[in-house]
Amino acid sequence: MDELDERLIRVSGAGVRREHGELRPGEAGPVKSDYRVVQKWMTSPEAFRALCAACVQHLEVNRAGALAGADPEYLHQMRVALRRLRTAFDVFADAVPDAAGLAGEARWLNRALGRARDWDVFVADTLKPAVSRRPRHAGLRALREACEELSDEARSAARRALESRRYYGLMRALRSLSYGDAPRPAGAVRSLPMRHAVAVIGAMYGKARKRGRKLKRLGSKDLRRLRKAVRRLRYALLFLAPLLPEARAQALAESVESLQETLGGMHDCAVAAELIEEARSRARGPRLRKARKVLAKRIAAARAARREALRTQWEGFRAAERSWGYAGG
Repeated sequence: MDELDERLIRVSGAGVRREHGELRPGEAGPVKSDYRVVQKWMTSPEAFRALCAACVQHLEVNRAGALAGADPEYLHQMRVALRRLRTAFDVFADAVPDAAGLAGEARWLNRALGRARDWDVFVADTLKPAVSRRPRHAGLRALREACEELSDEARSAARRALESRRYYGLMRALRSLSYGDAPRPAGAVRSLPMRHAVAVIGAMYGKARKRGRKLKRLGSKDLRRLRKAVRRLRYALLFLAPLLPEARAQALAESVESLQETLGGMHDCAVAAELIEEARSRARGPRLRKARKVLAKRIAAARAARREALRTQWEGFRAAERSWGYAGG
């Protein structure tokens, strides 16, 4: 291992060690990572390797807790790591060998873990508050039992994915990409230019703006596409922060963060409606139709509140058009 590899390992691990010291899987509860690992002196391949290493560490330090199932946050943090990894593939696509294949494997794992996370969010944010307000409602109790069964099944499927040969193969490939003998750029070594980072953010901003056209008319599918574009923009801002004009980047990051949170809440509402129907088909007992209406009413109220917040947040997001060179309609 040469001096550059040692520098990359020190940088890529900084986000995890900064808050928790030297960690072992499962020791300190669910682990977050800030991913501020890209440095101005890096080339594009080096920046990607540092980000990939941070993603691997983020995944593995939360895996034991996710397998134990003690806290849903472990699973959530693994999915955050996978989404950030896929964004890193997008940002540094030209510098990554077999980017499409590995990104596809990361997408598989994220989906394999996703249903368990959907049930965790639905039970915590929608079902439990409803049951606590009507603890004697027979229909809600029946739905709760069905949801617990379905949630257990989803967690079992997630554990199988995390213990599969496919998972271990993905992790070996990512470790090799992070710490192995990655190809060095030919000719003179140049650090990441600011103009490249600004262009990447400008392109991602433009894509999100296009996804949000005619915002009031967007249905669940289009809002999901907008949410993904906004989320990737947020992660790219995080990755490239040292290379961006600080004031412009900070203003956009704040706008994007609130927008992502609201869009995420709207997505949770859409998924909750699907899960209610799934649980209803499994549940047995009286007053199921009434219980469905109770939950649907809660979801509709949450969705309406977020729709209202989204309008204001979108105007703030659009205000960044000139700063990032967007000339679309």
